[in-house]
Amino acid sequence: MQLTDKHDMSEIFSPLTLTEALQHAAQGDKSITYIKGKNDEVTVSYAQLYQRALCLLYQLQQAGMQQGDELILLADNNEQFVDVFWAALLGGIIAVPLSATSQNAAYKRVLSVTQKLHKPFIWASASSLQNLLQYADTHQLAQMKPLLEKQTLIAEHIQVDRNQATPANINPQDTAFIQFSSGSTGEPKGVVLSHHNLMTNIRSILIGSAATQDDVSLSWMPLTHDMGIIGFHLSPLVLNTDVYLMSPELFVRRPNLWLDKISEKRATVSASPNFGYQHILKYFNAEKQAHLDLSCLRLIFNGAEQISATLCAEFNQTLKPFGFRDTVIFPVYGLAEASLAAAFTEPTAKVQSIFVNRQQLQLGDHIALVAADDADSLELVLLGTAVPETELIVADDAGKALPEQTLGHVLIRGENVTQGYYDNAQLNAETINQEGWLDTGDIGFIYQKQLVLTGRFKDLIIVNGQNYHAHDLEQLCEALPEIGEQKAAACTIPGNNGEALAIFVTYKGELSDFIPIANAIRGALAKDAGIEVAEVIPVSAYPKTTSGKVQRFILANHYIAGEYADTLAKIKQLSRSATVSEQSASGSIEQQLMQICKEVIPERTIAPEDDLFEIGISSLSLTQIHERLDQLFPDQIDLTDLFDYPSIAQLAAFLEQNSQKEG
Repeated sequence: MQLTDKHDMSEIFSPLTLTEALQHAAQGDKSITYIKGKNDEVTVSYAQLYQRALCLLYQLQQAGMQQGDELILLADNNEQFVDVFWAALLGGIIAVPLSATSQNAAYKRVLSVTQKLHKPFIWASASSLQNLLQYADTHQLAQMKPLLEKQTLIAEHIQVDRNQATPANINPQDTAFIQFSSGSTGEPKGVVLSHHNLMTNIRSILIGSAATQDDVSLSWMPLTHDMGIIGFHLSPLVLNTDVYLMSPELFVRRPNLWLDKISEKRATVSASPNFGYQHILKYFNAEKQAHLDLSCLRLIFNGAEQISATLCAEFNQTLKPFGFRDTVIFPVYGLAEASLAAAFTEPTAKVQSIFVNRQQLQLGDHIALVAADDADSLELVLLGTAVPETELIVADDAGKALPEQTLGHVLIRGENVTQGYYDNAQLNAETINQEGWLDTGDIGFIYQKQLVLTGRFKDLIIVNGQNYHAHDLEQLCEALPEIGEQKAAACTIPGNNGEALAIFVTYKGELSDFIPIANAIRGALAKDAGIEVAEVIPVSAYPKTTSGKVQRFILANHYIAGEYADTLAKIKQLSRSATVSEQSASGSIEQQLMQICKEVIPERTIAPEDDLFEIGISSLSLTQIHERLDQLFPDQIDLTDLFDYPSIAQLAAFLEQNSQKEG
């Protein structure tokens, strides 16, 4: 049944709250399947989920939690996350999903959010709690340790039995959960989402994507991200359809498994930002994947970061022999403040793009279209029109709507839009005007009634779907002793996976002396912010406004125009010479692998016997290590070999054994 008229909508969307939606779904026969490996899956029906959540809610209440309390959710896996999430919602406990990764940036964020909340509890594993306590010890936050120890519910210690709680009485205007959207840096801001906000937007998502009850969803997006939790858990549940969930870590480790499972499960709907397409293309082998049949796919939502039309086209072309249609990739625009979806393209259309003059992208500028081969051309993807029940305009500084092809602020309004940020009256006043328009912080224009984005107004950097504040990254750099009195400016530049991070540093010395500065910056940002730096670029001075503000976008435009190409080439040559001389002095395979790790993750001191997974290296770092390995040892090592031989010593032995066999 397709959701195209009011009769269908009333039949499907009778629940007014998420808890009613789960109770409705529990009466049917649909389910969630957690994909944990190629031959490792667990299926939980919505009926079972409802019973499990009530049993778990009983345990939360026994631990002292009450309706209106807040639960920071640091789950180790998708199945645990979903169970605890619903236990909280059924009890009127406000869920606060956060990432449980083993990185300083994640620990900092958890502690910052904990300090903001009024009555916080934390769901975490014993090891996660120990990591939080250790971080608090070493970062002058020891006063938080008693709170952490008292308010943390340790997952391994919760013994669920047959006792079930009685669901709380939930009103549509009650807060369902808080989405902290600021990313790994900056002062976290909590987007408060009510049941009404979410149900309104889920209805819009299903209508705007032409969803039917025959749809089957499959996603690797993290459930701590709004695309993952709202788009690929709550929406299929409200529609009462089957959904398959795999973790981002599994996708990074075995990217082709995503396609295998889409083909095997006959999934019709999935999602991926740029990073996912690039990751698939890097490891896709047509001969090994000859069994694929992707003709079942109807849509892959593409959002969370700037969309690359070139990458979409390459993905389409690569997968076309396997039944993949060029109308499948579905460009969308959304944000947590909208309860996810703000604008959709037509679900049966191909990716559309236009070329604009990159030199005319200031607020208030009329956007000039140019030819694709123009020296100043910039390709931008069209993102469609506002989803049902949402209004969207592009406005000037005073909030007045601008004519088409004029660059301005993207504003949204609707019943799906948050009423405000958690306990932050000043930010609410700055962001939501008297007419109810919320400033998204994005800059764009309207072209033939469709939204086109060009960037962020407040220098929010989005890389691989994660948000970072430019000034916070700059402060991390400027705190380094290697930087001294020099200044840093952070902005995004075009990268292989979409947007990438560049750090510009004021510097007038010898280029050879700049290399340690660049390495220190890469190490600090990887360790403290969890972000990898594409380029560190020395500049003599910054372009500034008349009021003295650094114009980061001009630095990015200079990079795109190639103004720093010669400087970067010289730096890379100097770095390469230093690396070659170091390797030639000690050229064993193990030492070469050590050097690769040193370059990719300079903030870590790694011993040959260290397990790369146990010391918490990110999935992206692992893929970078594999890229370097493949350059050094072509076609001798698969990404999956890193998981079979997780230490440098084991990997070196594996490569040496392969070399002897070939010899």
